[in-house]
Amino acid sequence: MLKVLIKKQLLEIGDRLFRSTRKGQRKKNGKRHKGKGMLIFSLILVVYLLAVIAAGAWGVSGPLFKVGVGWLFYLVFGGAAILLGTIGSVFNTYTTLYLSKDNDLLLSMPIPLRDVILSRLLGVYITGLGYSAVVSLPTVVVGWIRGSVSAATLIGGVLWILVLSLIVFGLSCLLGWVVARISQRLKNKSFITVLIALVVIGLYYFVYFKTMGKIGDLLNNVLIIGGKIKSSFYPIYLFGRFPEGDWLAMLAWTGGVLLALALIWFLLQHSFLSVATSSAVGKHAVYREKKSKQTSVSSALLRREWNRFSGSATYMLNCGLGVVFLLASGIAILFLPKQMPAELESIAQTMLPEEMKGVVPVFLGAVLAMLGSMVTITAPSVSLEGKTLWQIQSLPVEPWRILRAKLMLHLAVTAIPSLFCFLIITVLIPATLAQKLLVFGIDVLFTVFFALFGLLAGVKWANLGWKNETAAVKQSGTVAFSMLASMGLTIAFGGLYFWFGWRIGATAYLGIAALLLLAANAAMLAWLRGPGARRFEELSA
Repeated sequence: MLKVLIKKQLLEIGDRLFRSTRKGQRKKNGKRHKGKGMLIFSLILVVYLLAVIAAGAWGVSGPLFKVGVGWLFYLVFGGAAILLGTIGSVFNTYTTLYLSKDNDLLLSMPIPLRDVILSRLLGVYITGLGYSAVVSLPTVVVGWIRGSVSAATLIGGVLWILVLSLIVFGLSCLLGWVVARISQRLKNKSFITVLIALVVIGLYYFVYFKTMGKIGDLLNNVLIIGGKIKSSFYPIYLFGRFPEGDWLAMLAWTGGVLLALALIWFLLQHSFLSVATSSAVGKHAVYREKKSKQTSVSSALLRREWNRFSGSATYMLNCGLGVVFLLASGIAILFLPKQMPAELESIAQTMLPEEMKGVVPVFLGAVLAMLGSMVTITAPSVSLEGKTLWQIQSLPVEPWRILRAKLMLHLAVTAIPSLFCFLIITVLIPATLAQKLLVFGIDVLFTVFFALFGLLAGVKWANLGWKNETAAVKQSGTVAFSMLASMGLTIAFGGLYFWFGWRIGATAYLGIAALLLLAANAAMLAWLRGPGARRFEELSA
């Protein structure tokens, strides 16, 4: 039975790549399916990330291997792999392990509990392995090139990658269990999960920036720091020696990790059933007669979209996190020194030719647009209808009104943080009044563009055949494509100014960009009201 459950789990993972996004069925007879395009895109993205990590590892490894402390290189990047892997998979663990839709069905069948848990844990492990390997794989390859290649280092490097993935797996299971236990005692699980995620992400960035600030000290005092770690934290030293072929380090860390996983397995096996079958804590709802207020169709549809967004931690975290960044950026700017804008202008004048003196407003406008591109609320909104799409289609409501509600949710959620951040930047940037107004207008147009483009992509490439909403949100090609395409547009907006925009001046360049964005928004709006609405009406799960 375990083999059958594992096969089922692998097929579910494969379905995310090989499922027709419109009908929710596989393509047959050799016809090209959209999953191949998504697979190619994913491979390109992975290769890009591997190249970036390898470049960073190559730069840091040189000085460390040169003075004979290559183990410190493995220690630094191994810690980064564990951190990235844990953060990337911990919030997926709770939904994959405890909230899977077919948990009740499987638990009602004569299947051993351990088989159900093991099959679920496979998905957790694969996710953690994917995140950690992005860092650990190029780290080991760079280490082999910088150091020496032998049978011991080859075995140690490969085993180190596997042990790192097991550490991430164990931490994800443990933290996922903690989140599950906390959620059992809370009424609004979605907002609490988001709050915990924001705290973890904040700690991650705090540690990251602190670490980046200490890299120079590490390289300048590498022998002193390495000596202190070796003498005071010997197990940590062995962790760095692991991929260098130290047999004692391999045995100690592999055995220790396996022992820790055995304890975590014992914990999960004895608590899974109570967590997976628990209901929300709180008082039972009691019907009380009261008058209902009549609302418009548009308000009812918008409330429906809001309830779905606010009721899903996965949806809020993956598609609305940019709102937090916009708000945090605006608050942070308020605490910057007052002379900072003038200093930024001075730096630009010093580094760039006289003809490019208008670069500051263009650059800041691109940065704000980049933050806005991280909000992708509309991109998965159609896919999230899933098997219940027929319900909204059966209502006596025009398809465009349904799509407009999804669009309005995106704009409503981003409105206050975006305008707050845009206004602060617009007031502070050293520019003419016309340039300030154009920067503000462009960023507003970019916000509308991202909402329209995400909805357009969601209608055109809807994935209605998902079994878990994580597949429609976190692992959605539509969301990834929408975000990357939007980011690419903002980069092009800033980059084209350096290519030819400076020749016509910042004011003219910003004006042309505003007109182009306005035309693009009008075109997408027209498509959504016409062909897009008809396509939505024809969709079926």
